[in-house]
Amino acid sequence: MLYIIFFIIGSYLAGGIPFGYLAGKMLKGIDIREHGSRNVGATNVLRVIGKGPGIAVYLLDAVKGLLPVLLAQMLWPAATPRQQLFHIAVALAAILGHVFTPYLKFKGGKGVATASGAMLGLAPLPLLAALLVFALVFGLTRYVSLGSICASIVFPIGVAVQLILKGEDPFAPMLAVGWFVVLLILVTHKANIVRLMHGKENRISFKKDQPTK
Repeated sequence: MLYIIFFIIGSYLAGGIPFGYLAGKMLKGIDIREHGSRNVGATNVLRVIGKGPGIAVYLLDAVKGLLPVLLAQMLWPAATPRQQLFHIAVALAAILGHVFTPYLKFKGGKGVATASGAMLGLAPLPLLAALLVFALVFGLTRYVSLGSICASIVFPIGVAVQLILKGEDPFAPMLAVGWFVVLLILVTHKANIVRLMHGKENRISFKKDQPTK
């Protein structure tokens, strides 16, 4: 039981590594929380620092969600439902670590990148479907927030469809995790949702003179 507790705590601490904050300090000598949307996520890094650092931060944030899940699956394969729940707990710990990072007084990012990495480890096909939806919505609107919200909703639907096609219980724990992630994404994007409703949300532009707010 102790190894489960320590592994979950380790996943939380790994998920909490604020790569966006570190990018601001290392590349520009700034606190990213004082610029743009004041968020430590990849989108704000892209706006404030640039495309390359933004993409790098997204990938690093995704990896810190994926690696704990893959390591847990490798060390303790899910031969029983209890072990599957352990993998799910590891994924959630990494995601919550990003959103409530202990390194920045529990104020982190919005969880999208880390959740995508963790869910890639748990349910790769539904995650790929969600990423396709994100790419489509973002390509049409240039709203990262809208793409993220739509993708998060598609993920649990994809999980349910996959479970049904495999003849398994569609109300498995993995489906509950999917909807929990949807709720988390909605909560962390509440300000974005308000701006979207009022037509004031910022679009992502890849032009050099893009706004930083």
